[in-house]
Amino acid sequence: MRSIVSLLLTALPCALVRAGEEQDRFEEQAMARCAQHKAERLVKIGNWEKANTIRDLEAAFPGKLPKTDFKKDEDEAAAWFTLVAGAADEWRKADAVAAGLGPMFERWKQRLELGPVPSIKRDEFIKFAKMIIRNMAQAMEGGGVDTNGEADRVFRTLDLNSDGELTGAEMSTGLREDKAQADANGDGRISKDEYREYFRRRTEMKAEKLATAIKANQTLMRELEGGGKRGAGLPDWFMKLDPDKEGQVSLFNWRKAGRSTADFQEMDLNGDGLITVEEYHRWVKQKGNDDAQKKREEKQKGDDIAPKMQEEKPKKKDGANPL
Repeated sequence: MRSIVSLLLTALPCALVRAGEEQDRFEEQAMARCAQHKAERLVKIGNWEKANTIRDLEAAFPGKLPKTDFKKDEDEAAAWFTLVAGAADEWRKADAVAAGLGPMFERWKQRLELGPVPSIKRDEFIKFAKMIIRNMAQAMEGGGVDTNGEADRVFRTLDLNSDGELTGAEMSTGLREDKAQADANGDGRISKDEYREYFRRRTEMKAEKLATAIKANQTLMRELEGGGKRGAGLPDWFMKLDPDKEGQVSLFNWRKAGRSTADFQEMDLNGDGLITVEEYHRWVKQKGNDDAQKKREEKQKGDDIAPKMQEEKPKKKDGANPL
């Protein structure tokens, strides 16, 4: 009897390890599915500013980026401003440079079309921040991805005793590593709502990394197809108005060159104040389709008029002089 118990006790940890590995794999696969759909949506929309901003803020203020409700863009925007400007009413360029946020400051200043100003005011900052947060939320929520549904399926798998909470060995490896942030109320247990937020946040991080990789691969493929020449298939003005070689033209640089805002808005398909390489090519294709459709309609109109004109011609009577 004692030997049997001993064998069971020896085998039990191995069984738990195997179950844990299987749960980890199930969670990772679910997150990967969601991340892939979200990344594809993100690449399609072409909005990268929130991801870039979070990256810059985390690098400048490690561990200080506050947790906010991702659906409340006002709260998140205000949290960003407090981080860079404290209690001040403007974010000064000198402070941005000192914190290593000089490139972010210049990027935002251009997007806001502020010109050579020494600071970005609170209301200007909040307005732009809300826009990029909302754009990212739309990208992440689009594409028919039910993140909460996926999270709930994984939660059910992890919740071994079905008590509606995750504790101890029920937590996946990723969840244990992230417990300090995932456990919002600090009670040591993870509720379904807390797990949903953890799942969403981890999925977004994966989606952003995957989207960046997809974009890099697309850029590489375009360069290979264009013989390695940067800007293959792009007009000269795109290269001139993209001095930083970011693959996008801002409204600020466009207007600075004296170009029509209406023309810019026609090519800025998602209305985010940037014309990306992908947007330009989509616009060219769309314009070509529109022109072709217009020609077809004009031809059809001509074909419809011709019989009517034929019918309206005066008929010549036999033996009579029409004059």
